[in-house]
Amino acid sequence: MKKLRIIVILLMVFGFNACEDKILDITSLTEPVDATFYSNEQELNLALTGVYNTLRYTGGYGLPLQSLMDNGGTDIGINRGANIAGMAELGQGIHGTTTGGFQQAYSHFYTGISRANSLLEYMERAKDVVTEDRYNTIQAQALVLRAYNYMYLTELFGDVPFIDAIIKDPSEALLPRTAKSEIVDRIMADLQTASTLLPNSWPAADYGKITKGVALGLRARIALYNNRYNEAVTSAKAVMDNESAMNYSLHANYGELFAWPGQSSSEIMLVLPFKEGFSTTQFPLAQGSRNKGSYSTVVPCQSLIDSYEAIDGKPIDESEVYDPKNPFENRDPRLKQSIITPQSTWAGFIFESHPDSLKYRRIDGSIIGNNADCRTVIWPAAFFGYLWKKYTDEVAQVDGRNWSEMDFILMRYAEILLIYAEAKTELGQIDGSVLNAINRVRARAYGVDVSDVGNYPAVTSTDQAELRKVIRRERKVELANEGFRLFDIRRWRIAEKVMPVKLYGQILNTATATGIPSIDDDCFVSYAGIESQYDFNPDGRFPNAQNRQFNAASDYLCPIPQQEIDTYEGLGGTLGQNPGY
Repeated sequence: MKKLRIIVILLMVFGFNACEDKILDITSLTEPVDATFYSNEQELNLALTGVYNTLRYTGGYGLPLQSLMDNGGTDIGINRGANIAGMAELGQGIHGTTTGGFQQAYSHFYTGISRANSLLEYMERAKDVVTEDRYNTIQAQALVLRAYNYMYLTELFGDVPFIDAIIKDPSEALLPRTAKSEIVDRIMADLQTASTLLPNSWPAADYGKITKGVALGLRARIALYNNRYNEAVTSAKAVMDNESAMNYSLHANYGELFAWPGQSSSEIMLVLPFKEGFSTTQFPLAQGSRNKGSYSTVVPCQSLIDSYEAIDGKPIDESEVYDPKNPFENRDPRLKQSIITPQSTWAGFIFESHPDSLKYRRIDGSIIGNNADCRTVIWPAAFFGYLWKKYTDEVAQVDGRNWSEMDFILMRYAEILLIYAEAKTELGQIDGSVLNAINRVRARAYGVDVSDVGNYPAVTSTDQAELRKVIRRERKVELANEGFRLFDIRRWRIAEKVMPVKLYGQILNTATATGIPSIDDDCFVSYAGIESQYDFNPDGRFPNAQNRQFNAASDYLCPIPQQEIDTYEGLGGTLGQNPGY
């Protein structure tokens, strides 16, 4: 299996570089396609690998786009070092039509679409020499990957030019923007078609390939993002009804999913693979502790920590078992499974990032060194006082490595359950299957079966408003650092509330803490009236806060890159800009 995995990763990293053309780069539109390519199965596989390779959108520190979306562009984490796709500037409200990485993002997704279109248009050349089944599955995978790229384009930019064929003449390139709803119609139909052609699973030799479940799961995700709840239910249920045949289940230990023990879990539906020598991430460097030579520039903030429920299933502002003087006790286990909190053991030492913690120690209590040695910023071991445990790779931290080859999960079964629960709730079709879907996810967090209601806080309410509140809280914590938060706060239309605030780091003195933030039905954590417990800026350089901004008139969409608008205008066309820019 390891050898096969290396082969797959090698193909994904280096395969089919000849298809790097960008659809909207007019200079590439006249490049001829080799008249003999796509003529046999080997060439189709090579072309398909080139399409898969566009899943790999990484930037600063080699971190996937999805992680940097959560930490740069939303209210759950900060990113002080990498502005991939413009996410860091977007979160701070300093973005514009010519700033950030919006051009990079726009071009990247069209590259994926271009590669898929080339394969879909020219693969008929090999139809007589490839088996029907193999031909159909290659076609289906290309359809899914094209839909995946369009999902990101439409969620980020809204209406965009829809291209489903090769543009052979520059005169055909000035396509108008297509309504997002029409694009969604098209890719939803493609995903339905693909789901009928793909297998439930692949043999080991085809590790990492898209399956029927992935096609249906992506269809459910896109439907949910666009308030098409009936279609979201139908597609999610098609996966759930066949979870055994598709070999999907929830991993018994939530924390393991994002570490080495979970790399081959049956919960994982689609991954972005990494391997030393081909492509690695620097999660340990970006998310790791300064005590281990890392930067801790991509970290969670206090409002995410405060979003995790207490063990009685209530938000901390309602719970009778939450104590602000011991804020990490009696909490949803996912808090410590996702985030390294003060006094946690990590990579062989006791993690403590408080500015007054002048020493750091091994697990046995013996002193390793001075935190002061790491004080290039106010926080010695981790900016904001917390670290992501998800994907940081403890093994790499122990070894002193700043890189990791752990795969990044792009889709997993827990998301499907939450899609189903949310869509059914929004439709008012609340029944036992909705509660079961939510409770399976919650029970797993506590390491117990869904039926073991005495050992986890099961949801029993069938009130729509109450379930909506629970589901929004669940998605915020269950999927944190996986790239869902940006699109969630936009589609729920709550970004204008949750974004224009200060994001705080760890409270400085829990021994005297008395204030508890308020948490509303959208899981928005407000520190109004208790800000003084968190504000800390002794020398004016490194405050314990980062400002977020959001303009409701414009920021529900990213700007169309000015370079694209200028290209159209230079050729006598009009592309247009999103409102407010």
